[in-house]
Amino acid sequence: MDVFSHWLWGMALTRGKVSWKVSGPMGVLPDLMAFIPSSIYGLIYGIERVEVDTAITSDLPVAWSIYQWTHSLTIVLILFLTAWYVLKSKEHENPKYMAWMFVLPWFFHILMDIPGHTIDFFPTPFLHPFSDFMFDGVRWSTWWFFWPQVIILGSVWWYILKKEKNQSIEEIAETAALA
Repeated sequence: MDVFSHWLWGMALTRGKVSWKVSGPMGVLPDLMAFIPSSIYGLIYGIERVEVDTAITSDLPVAWSIYQWTHSLTIVLILFLTAWYVLKSKEHENPKYMAWMFVLPWFFHILMDIPGHTIDFFPTPFLHPFSDFMFDGVRWSTWWFFWPQVIILGSVWWYILKKEKNQSIEEIAETAALA
């Protein structure tokens, strides 16, 4: 999936529970952590940029090495347990729930990538390092995969914003009634 959708999904899933400054980046970190170092490596060593539409995973070995970890549910579990431990030690009122909210955008990123990547180009190794099993999906840019996802994402955001607007109107009415 494209980074903008990952960002917006992360924000939508945690709206009102986690700051967008955390949830947006958490939704794109699995890709950024793999592809930014790979791009820097390519620039330093003068490696010619690959054409994404025709590339295969082996064209980006640095990215693939990192991608296997950033797209693994093992990392999500480690992040969750770490966040839970930190929040619990700081005596947060609901550490398990907030730890889940923290990792939810990353988790959802992986779930969306499983059907949105082919075996030839960055299949999602969600069971790494315990299994090499990967699902052969379709490229996320395929129109019949991409556009329904964008429409659903737009609908979710329309609902969220409409609900928030209605809540604001109700709060203003309640405040006016009390005055």
